[in-house]
Amino acid sequence: MAGSGTTLVECKLLHRNGIGIDINPNAVQLSKKALNFEFETPSNQEVYQGDVRNLSQFADNSIDLICTHPPYLNLVTYSNGKIEGDLSNITSPQKFCDEIELGINEMFRVLKPDHFCAILIGDTRKAQHYVPLSHFVLQKFLQNAFILKEEIIKGQHNCTFSKRWLTRAKEYKFYLIMHEHLFVFRKPRTRENLSRVRWSMIPEGADSVVK
Repeated sequence: MAGSGTTLVECKLLHRNGIGIDINPNAVQLSKKALNFEFETPSNQEVYQGDVRNLSQFADNSIDLICTHPPYLNLVTYSNGKIEGDLSNITSPQKFCDEIELGINEMFRVLKPDHFCAILIGDTRKAQHYVPLSHFVLQKFLQNAFILKEEIIKGQHNCTFSKRWLTRAKEYKFYLIMHEHLFVFRKPRTRENLSRVRWSMIPEGADSVVK
């Protein structure tokens, strides 16, 4: 879910090695184009087509940091149904969460212990009612052994895709969604005593933080 390559550009500017993966070949080309500028750095950035649900090219506990920004269901469709497996083609929140969970398991596997995975995710609406997609995704991360380190609320203003909802928002009397959630998760250390962070995680075998 490398998108247009913004994270990889920052890697280059900050002299960090980076690998971008996206299921959409157009996104891969956009990322390569974004990286094509003169800047002296010893670091290396690469991007290729792939699927977060299958990161078999990476060994267990080998990645230092994961930054990802998945689509929010089909709020913006990036391949118009032409790419099998594209998460932006999914209309059902349940189906979306089931598929993103496969990616969560892979991200957990490849991430080094005591390192971080950051995901930027927004919410949506159905039938003029709020759908807290970000909270569903948060739950999936916690159910798969990640620990929540931080939540950062990112405000959005003058977004192209927000403006198309103005007329409907006035007609059906609902607010525009003008924020996203940046969740930062930590992978626990091997045999770490987790009692001190018990309110930031879901214990193994449980369904939620509180009963």
